[in-house]
Amino acid sequence: MKSNIIQLRRKLNEVYVVEPNDLGLPYLTAFYRRVNVFFKRMPFIIIVPAALLGALFLSVFFGYLVVRLTSMLQYGF
Repeated sequence: MKSNIIQLRRKLNEVYVVEPNDLGLPYLTAFYRRVNVFFKRMPFIIIVPAALLGALFLSVFFGYLVVRLTSMLQYGF
């Protein structure tokens, strides 16, 4: 019985082992880790304003084309 519990704990530890991300290039991996911290802590504080700024940018610079594109995508789905 005790042997089964020890084996089960070992298996659970294997399941929860997650290897760190490695993007191949050391400076790219360091940049990814530095940026990813913000998305893990407070994603909506970064994503929502970025999406609003992106939508504003697209509408100011491309105007009517953005409306046409969203209409085509809406009818397509």
